[in-house]
Amino acid sequence: MTSGGAYRVGNDDRERAVAELRRAAEDGRLSAEELDERTARARSARTGDELSRLLADLGSSGAVAMPVRLPTAAEALAALARVGYRPDDPLVLNAGVSGESRSGSWTVPPFMIARAGIETVRIDCLQASAAAEVIDLLVEATLGTVVLVVPEGWAVNVDQVVKGMGTLKVTVPGVPAAGCPVFIVRGSLNMGTFKARHATRFDRWRLRRQQRRQRAISAR
Repeated sequence: MTSGGAYRVGNDDRERAVAELRRAAEDGRLSAEELDERTARARSARTGDELSRLLADLGSSGAVAMPVRLPTAAEALAALARVGYRPDDPLVLNAGVSGESRSGSWTVPPFMIARAGIETVRIDCLQASAAAEVIDLLVEATLGTVVLVVPEGWAVNVDQVVKGMGTLKVTVPGVPAAGCPVFIVRGSLNMGTFKARHATRFDRWRLRRQQRRQRAISAR
């Protein structure tokens, strides 16, 4: 049966349990005295455990589905914040028929996947901080493009990338400066493209514009 645990039950839960007790009595699985005694206990129950114990010996037909506790907003946000911190739960950026990007002030997690089906995945780290010294980035570029933009001092190693018929262009060092992270990039390009570079003049102009906009919003 499904146990409600320490979940605090309401009147609807109690009445469902009473209905199951009555069905059990009609089937001859409870005597009239047992029905009265368990009904009284069910109507005074406060937790799912208490109701479950009253139905435990009645078989599957006596099971009562208890309410499932939904996570709070804080718990849901905390779970999202942990995405990318385990190999089996990487941060996934998908660009199928529409592009996907990550930019601005953000934390680069240790484990990432960039999938470029047709469009472009842009990973902009110019204002980012790294959660680890080594960042594992799996690239799957079918026809699209993965662009990785890193600050000075950050490094990108592409020794484990299989080009296929794709294009690989890296203009940043493979060894990081002291205190800076390195992306270990692996995966396959198929007919797609992977680019790793520092900021262009346009990137720096766009960054300055974003920073001015942020300062203006903060000053309001």
